[in-house]
Amino acid sequence: MSDKIQRWLDIRKSMVPEIKPDKAALLIIDMQEYQVRKDWGAYKITDYGVPGMLDYFMEQTATVAEPNIKKLIDFFRAQNLRIIYTMYCSFDKGGSDLPQAARALNRRAQRRVGDVVFPPVNHPGSKIIDLLKPEDRDLVIVKNTSSVFTATKLEFILKNMEIEQLFVTGVVTNMCVEGSARTAFELGFDVFLIDDACAAWSPEIHQHTLQSFSLLFGHVLTTEGALSELREKISR
Repeated sequence: MSDKIQRWLDIRKSMVPEIKPDKAALLIIDMQEYQVRKDWGAYKITDYGVPGMLDYFMEQTATVAEPNIKKLIDFFRAQNLRIIYTMYCSFDKGGSDLPQAARALNRRAQRRVGDVVFPPVNHPGSKIIDLLKPEDRDLVIVKNTSSVFTATKLEFILKNMEIEQLFVTGVVTNMCVEGSARTAFELGFDVFLIDDACAAWSPEIHQHTLQSFSLLFGHVLTTEGALSELREKISR
């Protein structure tokens, strides 16, 4: 990264909007069994093609992202703040409603490893992992596209709830997380990506995504940084 880009990123740090806990929601992207566990088609087909390719991602998710998301969940619940989950899966059992590339990958995975990459909503691999499972008061949005805003009414729901700021976590950093976060920016929300509560297939992809996002679309915080800011505002 050039010195000039770094200087701009430093300037951007001074442009972080004031955090408003009563206008904030925690957005947890696609923390589903099939996304972050090795038992399902998504891991099996990549391991079939490139053995070990997702091992870093799985480890980083389990040891770093998941515990930090849990910390954020516990805080938001304790403060009675909004928590919103997304699930990426098809509504149709055969996956016909998924984008073309996802359908093609499903067909290949079914042939090679006997399971699909992107399962339907009632598939056991679609459920959110137990550590982070939603409660009745949480909102769960099912989507069949990368960005949650593309194929759902989440924008209208958030605006009805008078939510203005999103703390975004989950997987995969440069895919559904980034896609949802960028769209949220375009729709007028303040967006905070939580660095250590997301994960990508490599540390380089993760960091490059966060740097690119920080140039314009929003701001990057750590879990502890976000919690510190929220606590400070709530205690006033």
